[in-house]
This record gives sequence, C-alpha cells and structure tokens, in this order.
Amino acid sequence: MILTEDKKYTMSLEMEDRESTTGLTSKNTELEFSNKELLHAVVTCGMPIQRMTAGFFSKKRLELTYKLFLAETALDTEGDRIKKAKRIAYLDSSEKSVMSYYMGMFLTKLISKRMYDTDYLTHLNLIEKTNGDGFIDFFNSEWRPDMIGLQEADQTWSVWEAKGGSNRREQALKKGSQQAAAIASINGTIPSPAAVCMTYYDHGFLCGVIREPEKLEEKNREAIQFTEEAFFRAYYKPICELFTEQGTRLHFHGKNAEISVAVPYFPDGKREEEERMIHVGMSRDLLFCLMENDYKKLAADRKKLLHISCPEGAFMGSDGIYIR
Repeated sequence: MILTEDKKYTMSLEMEDRESTTGLTSKNTELEFSNKELLHAVVTCGMPIQRMTAGFFSKKRLELTYKLFLAETALDTEGDRIKKAKRIAYLDSSEKSVMSYYMGMFLTKLISKRMYDTDYLTHLNLIEKTNGDGFIDFFNSEWRPDMIGLQEADQTWSVWEAKGGSNRREQALKKGSQQAAAIASINGTIPSPAAVCMTYYDHGFLCGVIREPEKLEEKNREAIQFTEEAFFRAYYKPICELFTEQGTRLHFHGKNAEISVAVPYFPDGKREEEERMIHVGMSRDLLFCLMENDYKKLAADRKKLLHISCPEGAFMGSDGIYIR
C-alpha cells in the first residue's frame, strides 16, 4: 500500500447493538474512504513516544515517517479492498502486535469520525490534570481506555478503546468493553459513545467491529475532569511541533500555512533513494495560536481559527488540518 497515491478504499464494518429488545444484534456496513482520509488519521492520531523522550530536531518528522512505514508495510490492496500484506508473514508475534496496535489506533480515529462524527480523538494519558500536576495517568484496576473524543456538534465527549489484531478475538472485545466502560463521566457528562473498536482480518481482508459495553455498577467506574484547553493541547501540540521543526519547508499561501514533509517509499517496487512529499496545512491564524501556546483562545475561538480555504484535491478534517 502507498498512502500518498490517490485511491478509494473499502472495508467491512460491523456495529453491534446492545439496545435491541431481542438481545445483541449487529449492523454491517461497507465503509468507503480515501487514501488522504486515512493519511489524515496517521498524521493526527497517536504520537505516544512524545512523553517518553526529550525533544530533538526532526523528532516529529521521524515519528510520522515511522507511523507511515508501519501502515504501508502492514497493509496491501486488492482492488478497493485492504488486506494484510504477505511481506509481514515472517515477523514474530510481538512485532506484529506493534503493527496491529497502530493500525487499530489509526482506523479507530477514522471510524469514530465517520460513524459518530467525532471531531477530535486523543490519548487520555496525554491530557494534563486540572491541577497542573502532570498527565492523567488513569488506571481503574487493570482497565484503562485508550482515547477521549469530542463531538463538536452537540458538545459531547466519548471514550474509545482501540484494538487491532490478526483475528477477531472475543476475549479482546470483552476486555475492550470493560476498558471503555471504566469512565462513568467526562467533565460531568456521560460519554456518548463509550466503545471498543477492533480492526482485524477476515480471510486476509481488513474488517472492523464496534461494540458498546454493558452498563457497570457505578462503584467500578471513575469520573474524569480536565479543561478544554488541556484537551486541545494534547491534540494539537504534536501537530504544532511537526510544523515548527520543518524550517524552510514551512510555507504561507494567503491565509494558509503548509508544510511539505519528505518521506521515503517503503513497499517493494520503489527505489530506496526515491522520496515523496506529504503536504499538511492549516490556517495561518490557527498555527500562530498554537505557536503562542494560547489554548485558551483556541478553545474559545476555534470556529474562527479553523476557518480555511481548502486547496483543491485536499482532504480537510474537522480539526482544521488538511492533507494533500
């Protein structure tokens, strides 16, 4: 798979319904998306090593290169369907687990937007505590959900547990449901949805399933509090750092700011020295706000800050970030 080539993809997605009067039922759908939509998820979702290492020049570009390498190495295509790449067959189970983790994360970001209109999705443990004493390292026994989402239209929060693997595993779905259910409320509101999203392969082709958990007793659940500024800082700070480290590859076009990130071709059939460019953009005002670390202004004026003229052929996310 080469994510910088314009193409439409299709995957089968199962949405389980626990509200049915007849018990657990499922609705199947064929989810179609573009290469740029998946690339947007790769760029904006999950930079977990940012808490593990000190900053250094080109750190964010290397993180993006690594995530793109994992996606393009793990996946292949047959027509418009995505399938598991044969090239990863020789890897041991732990190496495959790393790839599956990232695939689950990227596709949960994409699926949560398409099916639930989740505009933002970021890791819970990248959000700072309200008292300023570090990050929310939330653990409820052994269960901890991966990510927190925000749906702008109705100002609701959501909880997501991302799972990825070679096969559909009922035990992993059950555990993911428990993890998603571990949070009773976010800033005083009930998460909607709280769900586990698992991606796996069926006869070699990529599939997904979403399951919302059964209700738990309140004594087994936790209430989470954080500010909107802390949430948006967790989401946008890695993207801002990607922009600011690009130097001469940061350009301004009218009211837009755009970077050009050079990455190599990974899959077979391309010369090792051959590179391609990924263009990532946002409004100039949004970038300046992020560079000034003014997340209070972002939280208050984001509709204005996110307003942008999207270049022709680009994919524009509801976060104000475009990919072309």
